[in-house]
Amino acid sequence: MTDKKSVYDTYFEKQKELNHEKLQIWLDYTLFSWRWWLGVLLILLLTAFWMKFRKKESTDRLLYTGLFIAIFSSFLDMIGDFLGLWDYRYEVFPLTFNYLPWDLFLLPISMMFFIQVKPKINPVIKALVYSALASFIGLPLLDWIGIYKPLHWRYIYSFPILIVIYLAASYIACRRKFEKL
Repeated sequence: MTDKKSVYDTYFEKQKELNHEKLQIWLDYTLFSWRWWLGVLLILLLTAFWMKFRKKESTDRLLYTGLFIAIFSSFLDMIGDFLGLWDYRYEVFPLTFNYLPWDLFLLPISMMFFIQVKPKINPVIKALVYSALASFIGLPLLDWIGIYKPLHWRYIYSFPILIVIYLAASYIACRRKFEKL
């Protein structure tokens, strides 16, 4: 048992050193860079956009849906980063391994907006359009400006994953079985 404890102690010590190094890199090269400001601006603009253009009477339902999207996409992002499939550079907050403007703002807000606009259109069609935009325009744009770096990942792999996330989010948003407390 002491052998395992020492292996874990060694690992966590290395992890602590790497986290300190990452923080130093973030302070020296990321904080206040134009890419950092872009992330901050993205957060502010997306939040303002959602506050202005959301369907006000559906705010609670949309927030519930957005929370699902944020949690699910963040979880998948952590897995992908852990497995070395991709990497994010220029994080707004250095304490995470995801690009928070993408996971907590862009994906949830854009999906919530897609869900509320033209609600009579088949969700599968909307999921295909949304996934194509995010996978083949959004991710390449993040790659082009140097924020997202696919290592062992292709944009096409994100396409079916985003379809599933969109369809699940659409399903959640359309539920009518919310009972009063």
